Parts: sequence; C-alpha cells; structure tokens
Amino acid sequence: MTTGLTGRKWIVLEEKNRVPEDLVKRYGHVLAQLIYNRRELFNNNLEEENIYPSLQKLLDPKLFKDLDSVAVKLAEAVKKRKKIAIYGDYDADGVTSTALLVNFFRDIGVPVKYYIPSRFNEGYGLNKTAIRKISQVADVLLVVDSGTNAHEELLFARKLGLEVFVLDHHEPVSPEWSAEGITILNPKLHSDINPLFKHLASVGIAFYLLIMLRRLLSIDIKLKPYLDIVAIGTVADVVPLSLINRIFVKKGIEELNKRQRAGIKALLDSISVKEVSSFEIGFNIAPRLNAAGRIDDAKKAVRLLITQRETEGRAISAELEFLNKKRQKLTEHAFKESQKKFRKEELSTIVVADERWHPGIVGIVAGRLVEKYKVPAVVLSIRNGKAVGSARSIPSVNIYEIMERHSYLLERFGGHSLAAGLTIQTKNIDRLREVLSQSVKDVREGETETFIEVDMEVPLSYWTPEKVESLRVLEPFGEGNPYPVFVAKKLKISDFMTVGQTNQHLKFWLQDKDRKAFSALWWNFGEKMKHLSVGMFIDVVYTPKISRWNGSVSVDFIIKDISISDMS
Repeated sequence: MTTGLTGRKWIVLEEKNRVPEDLVKRYGHVLAQLIYNRRELFNNNLEEENIYPSLQKLLDPKLFKDLDSVAVKLAEAVKKRKKIAIYGDYDADGVTSTALLVNFFRDIGVPVKYYIPSRFNEGYGLNKTAIRKISQVADVLLVVDSGTNAHEELLFARKLGLEVFVLDHHEPVSPEWSAEGITILNPKLHSDINPLFKHLASVGIAFYLLIMLRRLLSIDIKLKPYLDIVAIGTVADVVPLSLINRIFVKKGIEELNKRQRAGIKALLDSISVKEVSSFEIGFNIAPRLNAAGRIDDAKKAVRLLITQRETEGRAISAELEFLNKKRQKLTEHAFKESQKKFRKEELSTIVVADERWHPGIVGIVAGRLVEKYKVPAVVLSIRNGKAVGSARSIPSVNIYEIMERHSYLLERFGGHSLAAGLTIQTKNIDRLREVLSQSVKDVREGETETFIEVDMEVPLSYWTPEKVESLRVLEPFGEGNPYPVFVAKKLKISDFMTVGQTNQHLKFWLQDKDRKAFSALWWNFGEKMKHLSVGMFIDVVYTPKISRWNGSVSVDFIIKDISISDMS
C-alpha cells in the first residue's frame, strides 16, 4: 500500500471493488466504477431511477416517530393564535433551521419571533436568562438544533408557562427522559426508527415538520422553494448524504440556482457564484453564514435568509464578506502561531492555548492541525482564568470518550467521537495535555494510521471539461459521498514553485509518459517542497475541477497527496 508525503496510506477502491460489466456498458468505465464504489449510498440498488434523487422517494413522514405528536400540538397552537418564539443556534444548521421556520410561519401569516444565543456571552444551547425574556413575549417555545439534553432549562421554560417543542439531532444522554408539556422530536431518541432519519440535520427535521403542518393546517403552499435553505444547512452540518439528505440537497440546489430569495441572491452575486453546487455551499456559502456566529452575531445570517428586500440582502452580504475575511485572517494567524507551541518530534497529540486567539475560530484551527499532523488536537482561547475551546480527532481516537473519562478536569464539555467543545480552568490545561497524550498512546500501534480513499487510477490525459461535467450525476457531494478522487502515476515534474502570501501552496507543471503537459495545485503543503525536485517522477492523488476564465473552459487538477514514483 502506497504512503504519500502527507503520511496517509492510499486505499484504491477500484482494487477491491471490481465493477460489474453491465454497469460499465451503461455508464462507461470511470462513472460505473464511481457509482459502484458508492453503492451503499444507493442502498445497493444501481438502477438508473434510484441513482437520480427525486422528491417522490422521500420517506413518508408517518414513519418519523414523534413527528405526528409535535405537528398536531403545534398545529393546534397555530389555530389558537398562540405566540411562537424560535430558539436557534449560532452555527449554520441552527441558523438555517431558524430561518426556515421563520419564513414558513410568516408565509402562512403566523407571527413569529426568533432568538439566537451569543457564542461569546451565552454559549451553546438554552439558558434561563434568554428563556425568561422569551416567556414575556411568547406562549410557545420552539427550540432548534439544541435542547435534547437541556432538561433543567426545558423544565424552567415549562415553569414559566411556555409550551415547549424541541427539534434536534444531537445524541441524547437520557433517551427515556420526558416531561409534561415538553415534546422532543429527535430521531436519535429511538433505536427502532429508520436509520435514514438519524442522518438528518436539524434543518431537515424542521422541513419534515413543515410537511406535516401543511397537511394538518390544510394550507395550499408549495414547500419545494424552502429546500434552498434546507440544502445549505444540510451540507454545512456535514451530515451523511444518504437518501433523504441527498434528495434535500439535490433539489435544494435547484432552488438555490433560481435565486428567488433576496438575501441568497445578494450573497451569490457578491461572491460571483454563477452556478451553485454542493462545493459552493460548503466552501463559499456556509463559511460566510458561519462567520457571523463565529466572530460577531449569528442573527445577521438569519436576517440574510429571511429578508425580502434586495437592498438589505446586499448590505448584509457585504457585512458577512467582511466578517469572513476577518475570520480567515484570525484563523491563519492562530494556525501559524499554534504550530510554534509544540514539538513536532514524536507527536501523539496537540493541546495549545493562547489569550490572543478568538474563541470563534479555535475549532477551525484544531481541524487544520489534525489534517496536517494526523493526531488529535485541542485548541483553547483563554479569558479570565478559563479556556474555551474545541477538540478534533482522528477516526481511531474517540475524543468524547476521553473527555468523559476525565470530565473531572473540565467545567463543561460536549460533542462526539471526532469533535467536541470544552471549557476548562487554565490550571488544568497541562493535566489535560498529559491524559490526552497517554490516552492516544494507549491506542494500539497501527490503529492511529490515517488513510485517503482513492476511487480509481485515471491518467490526467483522460479528462476534458465534458468528462468532468459528467461526474455531476453523482451530486450532491459531501459527507458519505465525497467528490471523486483519482490517482495518476509516473508523472515527471517539469517545474514547481510555492505560491500564496506565505508560500503555503505548491504549483506544479507535470508531464505524462506521452509528454503531455499539465498544471496542478497542492493547497497548504508548501513545506513539502524540500522532498521534491525537478525531473523527479511522482504519483499523485488528485481531483479534477472545471475552470472558467475569460470565457474559456479548462480542467484544473487539485492534488490531495504525492508519492515519489518507483520507476523501476
């Protein structure tokens, strides 16, 4: 098995997934292999009608446990003209869930208010101060993207007279918990529910609620136009793009490209996006929405998604663009500084902290450290003797279990196996570093290896803009359905150079065995330059992308990893 310069081993799926000949006849070798590699995405049904997402294939809402109960009670509250308040969250799923519900209720003539907590002053989830304020202006509290485990706060809301509903997808600590007047809709509360419902982000759960409310309220309103917001939240929250989510995102992208929502149109215009794809959502739209909650106020992102005025949409888009650039600068600085705080030799884990780092970007920095060094990372922002931060991990190390085992060191924590948030006294940081390092060392040797999955070997010369375009049959790409990755072998380096403000990227000019020339980019691996030289032969793991510039269309190659080629 090949190991690249990034330290990852290459798993070539083509070698163990031999594609059936009938599939090759239908789609050609490359597309057939890609479809076959993703057969679980299609529930092993590779008939053409099952590969293309359709709204008719959505699972029936009646199969969604507790949905009936929530929808009936909420519909009754609407009929009685009770005042509704939505309590959201500051990430893209919480923002889109809030905006989806606000837009729907306003469109059917139901007054609604919304509240988004501050990442900095309130933190994640429900808090009693906010609930008390809401109780003064509302009869119904509809919590989205949090609340499953906030039992004390939910009971407090009931004590103040609020009827409480929760739409959430986070793991429950006590699945059996219940209380009168509190209804929780979370597919992860049930072991006997169709697992596809468990893949939904909160915004997807909210959309299923809209389907039922439309039926119960006998409203003549089209729901497909709301899928633009559902698609953004689903891709941004990195949930598996299995059947339901695949349909939501595919059809939502169609709605996004219609640009019928004033704020979305303004945002797309401001970043010069001509055609939306799942890539554009993940790398251009979602980061700008998240930037508001990361370093300012997430309500700005909600306002963008609910405004009906283009002038307001343009103003908010400009603000989000400014915040996103600020977020990028803060992230780049913290990422650079964080690497000065640990020794690179025999690295098993990373725990770094600083008073100058913005708390809204520590999760991104932790993720980048994991990507670069292939070890779990904790990045902390220190304020007044306390540190608030994020942990990111590798598949073989369950970071949540480690924190649970050593919760005595932490004031607060939550998350899952690969990502967690935490609050810790600064005096306990060194001890956290010790226990995390020991926990990782306890993982048996070999289990901490990291891999990159490669679909198949395809030479660079194969690709034309039309062939890259043909990959779109597999869209939307995202969690569980990654953009296709290929390997090309025995390419000669004609020339290469570092590019970027800090020389963080590498640009290559390559030749294949037929002396055909190609250019390629390797993002964020400028430091690997010392391992390479002109005239050297390399194998590259890459993805092809369409490039449009000054009216011309060409194919760009984005490198994921490089291995020195054996020319013997």
